[in-house]
Amino acid sequence: MKFELLPNEILLDYFGYFNALDLFYAYDGLNYRLNKLIRTLPLHLNFQYANKSKFIEFCRTMSLNEELKNRIYSLHLSNQEIDFQIEAFLSFFSLNQFTNLQSLSITEINFTDSTKIIFMLSSISKLQTLSIISSPFLFNAINETLFIKNLTISYCFLTKLYQLLQHMPILKYLNIQCLNDDGYSYDTNRLNDTPCAIHLKELIIENLQCRLMNFEIFVKEIPNLQILTISARNNNDMFDANLWEQLIRILLAHLITFNFNFGCIYKDHYNIILNKFQTNFWRKQYKCFTEYMADKKSIFIYTTPYISNKFRLTSSTTRYNNTIIDKSDESDDRIIIKKLRKSSTDQQVNIGGYQYITTGHTQIISVLDIRSPTNRKLKKRKRIENNDYNKIDIFKNVTDLTLHLDILTKECSYYFANVTSLRLVPSEKLEHRTLTNQHIRILKTIINLFNLKQLNIGRIYGIENSLVLLEILKQSPKLSSIEFIPKAIIQLFNNGELSAAAAVDRRKNLIFLAAAAAD
Repeated sequence: MKFELLPNEILLDYFGYFNALDLFYAYDGLNYRLNKLIRTLPLHLNFQYANKSKFIEFCRTMSLNEELKNRIYSLHLSNQEIDFQIEAFLSFFSLNQFTNLQSLSITEINFTDSTKIIFMLSSISKLQTLSIISSPFLFNAINETLFIKNLTISYCFLTKLYQLLQHMPILKYLNIQCLNDDGYSYDTNRLNDTPCAIHLKELIIENLQCRLMNFEIFVKEIPNLQILTISARNNNDMFDANLWEQLIRILLAHLITFNFNFGCIYKDHYNIILNKFQTNFWRKQYKCFTEYMADKKSIFIYTTPYISNKFRLTSSTTRYNNTIIDKSDESDDRIIIKKLRKSSTDQQVNIGGYQYITTGHTQIISVLDIRSPTNRKLKKRKRIENNDYNKIDIFKNVTDLTLHLDILTKECSYYFANVTSLRLVPSEKLEHRTLTNQHIRILKTIINLFNLKQLNIGRIYGIENSLVLLEILKQSPKLSSIEFIPKAIIQLFNNGELSAAAAVDRRKNLIFLAAAAAD
């Protein structure tokens, strides 16, 4: 069936997937029917990656068409690709001209434009979602009530956040990329008696730079929170499981889900501290299943699946799966255990009513059938080897991965299914500075290369042969750019090998970027 013969319902559904800029560029002016259809849709206009000529052309089109402005439901402005794009847009329009605008996203805004937009926000009557990305924003300049339900901001001090929440009384979702307590200790007397964010249901903090004491005071403002997600680097305060438990029990009675990723400088007896996140309060009441990792300098504990989209895997990274069995709960006839990967020798230790099972080389799930509660003897123990345990979804959120070549010399227990950006880093050892066929063979067992879009081998000193590059191209149909040191590729040209890889891979959009040679 020809495209123009498709019914309106199908065409409208198809057009709904387009950025308004691309939709009009492709279909505006073709015929009367399509012109009419694309003007009846709720339009989502994203200028983030627009080139300057398309941006100016579409702004001029909108400035002459009041109906078109009324169809804009979401708008994304950005100075990331085009300098002064936001300033240029504001020279065409005031935001209150978009009477149906519900979502506004701003990337890399300057001080002057930030001031202008602050004073426009209250006049956008239907605005529900506001995102300020990679930019500071003058939230302290907000003096009017904003009926925004979803807010994403890049950076905020705790004092400014209190002020901000007072002007957004119906806020339900808040995402802060970095929250800092600016070195002060907060007194509860500084806060209002009545919490100011009683409608907030979900809070995400991608980098919490606050002392737990100060964060606890802030939590009093959000008593009805249901979902809490926190990442905190180099913050020893966050490792106090008892204080977290007390905070949740007293101040966050409605909390359903708690996801976290805490990191700190390596310390002795860390396993004792981390095991406190393994009690029934965490595992049964909040379904918080944790793992922890250690390297030469730091230690991290995180809930599974791992919440961050970035991950760095080095030869010194050691990962532990720690599961505790509470044998005092006799109501469960079958209990599932996972292993603690700590040494090459299986160990079983019973401490204070808990059973620890440790295994060195393989992932093990043990199913225990408890038949005799009185003497608590294990009548049957079935051990199931499960080498694919890691391949379930532990690292499903990781899209940006840095991997050291040392990891690619032996089988690895990690698996990353959704990586789109991969950076390979050479070892300090001379023999591990060339990318080889062996590396690629193991790489395929660690990463699903199908989703890979960007590959950075800009610190790799050499490539064994063209088959290495060829295999990467075969396994990565979405790959659009490769960054490399020129001398690493020149040798393949000299040997006449690279032409074979180029002949097999016929993607026209694949871009090779020459990186500066490493010192």
